Amino acid sequence: MAGNSRTFYKRKSYYRKKTGKKNPRVPRRSYKKSEDHSDLFTDENPKGTVKGMKFKNKKEAVKSIKKLKSLYKRKKISYAHMRQIGTTMEQRSRFHSHPTKDIKDANKEWKKFNRSFKKMD
Repeated sequence: MAGNSRTFYKRKSYYRKKTGKKNPRVPRRSYKKSEDHSDLFTDENPKGTVKGMKFKNKKEAVKSIKKLKSLYKRKKISYAHMRQIGTTMEQRSRFHSHPTKDIKDANKEWKKFNRSFKKMD
C-alpha cells in the first residue's frame, strides 16, 4: 500500500476518529484472525530471525552466505532453515523490481549456494 494514496489517508483518519490514537502495529497473539492484527511488518517469531542477509551485490551476497554457513556450523539454525533462507534470497534477487548488474551477480552467487545442496542430498 502506497503511503500517499487516498485510501491510505482515509484509513488513517478513520482509525483516529474511531479510537483517538495512531494506528500501531499489533502482533498476532493467536492463530485466530483479529481485526486489529497486522502482520505485514511484524515479526511473529523474532527468535528464529536471521538479520543481515543481502543481495545488493556479489560481495554482500558472499558475505551473507558465509554468515549463513557459520550459523549452521554453530548450530544456531537448522539445515532446513539455512536452505529456506538461501532460496528466499535467490527469489528476492531474481524477481527484484529494478534488477541491476550487481543484483544479477548476487543472484548467481545465491543460485550457486542453493545448487551446492543438490550434491549433498
